[in-house]
Amino acid sequence: MSLPTPLRRASFGALGLVGVLAFAACSTDAEPASVETEATVVEETVYPVTIVNCGADLTIDAEPESVLTIGTSAVALVDAAGASDRIVARAGEFGADLPAGLSNPPEDVEIVDPSDPAIEAIVGTEADIIVGYGLFNASDDDVAAAGIPNVVIDGECSHDAALTDKTDFEAIFADVQRLGTVFDTSETAEANVAAMRAEVDALSDVDTSQNEGESAAVVYYFFDGATMSARGGQGIADDVLARAGFENVYGDEPSVYLEANIETLLDADPHTIVLAYGLYGESFDEALALFLAEPGAENLTAVEEDRVIGVLASDLAPDPGAVRGLEQVLVGTGAIEG
Repeated sequence: MSLPTPLRRASFGALGLVGVLAFAACSTDAEPASVETEATVVEETVYPVTIVNCGADLTIDAEPESVLTIGTSAVALVDAAGASDRIVARAGEFGADLPAGLSNPPEDVEIVDPSDPAIEAIVGTEADIIVGYGLFNASDDDVAAAGIPNVVIDGECSHDAALTDKTDFEAIFADVQRLGTVFDTSETAEANVAAMRAEVDALSDVDTSQNEGESAAVVYYFFDGATMSARGGQGIADDVLARAGFENVYGDEPSVYLEANIETLLDADPHTIVLAYGLYGESFDEALALFLAEPGAENLTAVEEDRVIGVLASDLAPDPGAVRGLEQVLVGTGAIEG
């Protein structure tokens, strides 16, 4: 079986990872049966295959040849699993750019709806399967009746409506492996997980003692003029902050996304603020201007002491881009060089 090229990722020369990643990202020759390495045995998928999908079983009857992705995280995860060449339609990206570092970016693939697709648009793609953050303008019954399996990203589960476990980097790795099983591309998925794990381990070993005991918050705007939102304790942003040495001021909130406001941020007055930008195509400067226009924002310690770090929102999502998000937070705090 011919396998796609493993995921391309930015090199972390300052951390001495180039050699490690070059080794980890090399896939072995394809074999007709299982492929064994020192770390794992990779089995070919036998269909029908049943996976756990946000707490419920989902059976895929045959190998999917065409995919509708909903959201940029779906694109990144399918790419890391080695199946982005099967993406035939995209939706739910809300004007955001495609994630960086994709092996096979689906740049020419039609965006059938920039927001949440309805069942008519979904069926019209003629995709064998959906991978995305969940359905909001269509129902599970709709897609089931159309015979289209709907694989929901583990770290989203319909924008955390059904999320019970905290999403960390291990959950992202498991999601790549799960999609490798779905698409029978486990060899590529495992190689990419090994590469990502090496990056995360090296970044997590960086000295962050300067942040010990300090707090931070991740805030963002879903669109121009929206109320300020924040990342709670259930999502990958919480793990990113923890690995950078911070305590998330919204970490006790049992959700991934929450509507916050400037008053709660002023009360917490975090040492560092991570401003996630690009959700609707805005630049960091545009997002920062929106943030600084909040009443009292100029009185925040992080603003006064120039500790507002810009990170692409797509790099603080439950997908491989979170590795870049962790790196950018570490760069922003001076723990590593940019």
